[in-house]
Order: sequence, then C-alpha cells, then structure tokens
Amino acid sequence: MNIHEQLQAVKADLEERDARTKTLRVIDKMIAMAEPQRDSGLSVSRLQVLRHVMRTPDVLNDEDIRLDFISLEGDLEDAATQRSENGPAYEEADHRPKLKKYYKKK
Repeated sequence: MNIHEQLQAVKADLEERDARTKTLRVIDKMIAMAEPQRDSGLSVSRLQVLRHVMRTPDVLNDEDIRLDFISLEGDLEDAATQRSENGPAYEEADHRPKLKKYYKKK
C-alpha cells in the first residue's frame, strides 16, 4: 500500500479508537499533503508512516495528539511482532539438486 492508503488506514484506526478531533485534523492534513502520491507504486508499512507522522511539529508540540499516536504505535508494533513470531505462511521445501545415486535408486 502506498503512503496515501496507509494514512487513510491510520485515520480509520484512530477513528476506531475514538481519537481526539485535533488528532484527526493532523492526520487529515497529512492525507492532503500525500494526495499527489495517491497513484504511487511505492509501498510503505503503516508503522513506518505512523513514525514519520509522529516526527512532525504538529504532533511533537501537542501532548494529547502524541499520546493518541503513541498508543496506536504500540498496537502496530505488537501486531508486527506477532506476525514475525508466527513464521512464514508456507514451509519452503529443500530445492537442492539431487545426487546421481538418488536417481539410480529410482
């Protein structure tokens, strides 16, 4: 998902958590800034986008907004950790070439 889509998803997550109006205004401002990237093929993670938003002056200068973003960041980090602990969705088979004697036995 590109940055515009990720910002939309972050906004949906914040709305689901009943974030403050100030926080939603900040994310709307970021979405407006990302509008030119709407059709971009560049893919970024939601956590990466969230961390970038958290470094903006609007977030850094307001403690309430920062707390909304920090709580969302914690949940996204937990979800990422859980996904990485589960391992791959498939088990990769051994694709090394077989020795000649393997085929002779067959």
